Amino acid sequence: MRIAAQLYTVRQLGDLVAQMDLISACGFTDIETIGFHDLLPQDMARLVAQSGLSVRSAHFDWDEFEGRFDDILTLLDLMNCPVAVMPWLPPEVRPSTTEGWEAVAHQLALWAQRLAHHGVRLAYHNHDFDLLGESGKMPLDQILSHETLFWQPDIGWLAVSVADPADLLRRYAGRILSVHAKDADPRAGQGDDRWRNLGQGVVDWPRLLSILENSPCSDLFVEHDETPNHAETLLTGRHFLLNQLKTEVG
Repeated sequence: MRIAAQLYTVRQLGDLVAQMDLISACGFTDIETIGFHDLLPQDMARLVAQSGLSVRSAHFDWDEFEGRFDDILTLLDLMNCPVAVMPWLPPEVRPSTTEGWEAVAHQLALWAQRLAHHGVRLAYHNHDFDLLGESGKMPLDQILSHETLFWQPDIGWLAVSVADPADLLRRYAGRILSVHAKDADPRAGQGDDRWRNLGQGVVDWPRLLSILENSPCSDLFVEHDETPNHAETLLTGRHFLLNQLKTEVG
């Protein structure tokens, strides 16, 4: 598994070039992008290429899949990126019924089929709202009932949303392409105060990494939603995962 950086972690740090500069300075060679950064696909791909970073995965919002699918294909091709991820549904469009979630899952599966024709796999990224309900009947279960769809677990959200993240990881191990490596302390409340640098929360990383080692998971994306110190978060996350992979996974 490769250790990479998620651009969402550094989104407050100016433009795309500034964000990638810090990521490179912290020792990363791989990234996961988010959207288009208000750039044309050709311009964004050019800046990424100039950075020397490799794009392992790319996030696009639901609206971007709906309205800019051809631009997504163009950008993925230019960046030689083999994985697209749908990471978020705004509260105002989240389904409140089983039927509504099935419609979401069906649309994702259609996009996955189109992407597959271009050699790209589509993964779904969870938060907490898609982990509600009894086991086997959560929105996440409905989405992953479509065999064309893959999963990008957000470990931080799993830690604050389900009793045992390992159960879900085992259940869908064969569908995991990558994870957001994020730590958390559920005792800190309900907001962004819960998030921690890696190794400073409650996540049982040795246990979870042993499961991921026996899955198709190829990338661990260091992430923190609201870090007060971007460089510290990136450096801490990279060093922590390097040590974990060396000592716990081998």
